[in-house]
Amino acid sequence: MDQLVLRRLRAEVADAVSRQRRDDADSGLPPMTSEDERQYARAVIARVLETHARSEISAGRTPPDAREEAELADGIHAALYGVGRLQPLLDDPDVENIDINGYDNVFVGYADGEERMLPPVADSDEELIELVQVLAAHSGLTSRPFDTANPQLDLRLPDGSRLSAVMGVTQRPSLSIRRARLSRVSLDMLVENETLTPDLASFLSAAVAARKNI
Repeated sequence: MDQLVLRRLRAEVADAVSRQRRDDADSGLPPMTSEDERQYARAVIARVLETHARSEISAGRTPPDAREEAELADGIHAALYGVGRLQPLLDDPDVENIDINGYDNVFVGYADGEERMLPPVADSDEELIELVQVLAAHSGLTSRPFDTANPQLDLRLPDGSRLSAVMGVTQRPSLSIRRARLSRVSLDMLVENETLTPDLASFLSAAVAARKNI
């Protein structure tokens, strides 16, 4: 995916959504809910991509095919309301920890204990800060500031992951994400993962059944 094209189209969509917000306010209409705005953005993305395809054809270039267009649409929406290039990492069920110290130092820890340094999730420290600001604006019930006056941020992402970010007070912006890979864990799962022995699992089960304090 061409990141320059993605950023340009994202800016067009963001401008259109902002104009709609202002128009609604000027008309005395209530602001869109978060879900309504996301759906509206999807419609704007479709229009922007159609215009982009026509522009490419007019310039004698090959327009994006269906797969590329779908990737652009998802990338634009994720950049505005999701976690952008972080999304593939959060979609990976084996990822447990993500640590970013400056946009080009991305370290990922996996469930099997492996650690890897992966490609950047942004093109600059400034873009990394913008990514966190988008997350702060669209995660949770209210918008959270992340700027020089509010250089620290802690929040829960929609998938339950915990995010902590710092800027300004450190040499480079940093971001840490701790994944909650298992939302519900049974004793059988703990035994299967070799966290508990079968005997200890049986003991805990019996203790709970007997209403004992542990």
